[in-house]
Amino acid sequence: MTTVLEKRGDNIVRAVSYIDEQLKADSKKSVQLLISEAGAKFNLVPKDEEYLIRLFKDRT
Repeated sequence: MTTVLEKRGDNIVRAVSYIDEQLKADSKKSVQLLISEAGAKFNLVPKDEEYLIRLFKDRT
C-alpha cells in the first residue's frame, strides 16, 4: 500500500487561504483566533503558526 505524504508547505498555503477567506467574510474577526483555528484545522506545528502571526502582522 502506498502512502501519499503532503508537502509541509501545502498546509501553510491552505491556512493562509482559509484565514484570508475568513477575513474577507468578516474583517472584524480576530486574526489570532483564526490562526489558532487554522493551526488545528490544518495540523500546523507551532513554528508554522508563528510564521502566520508574522505574516498577518506585516499585512496589517
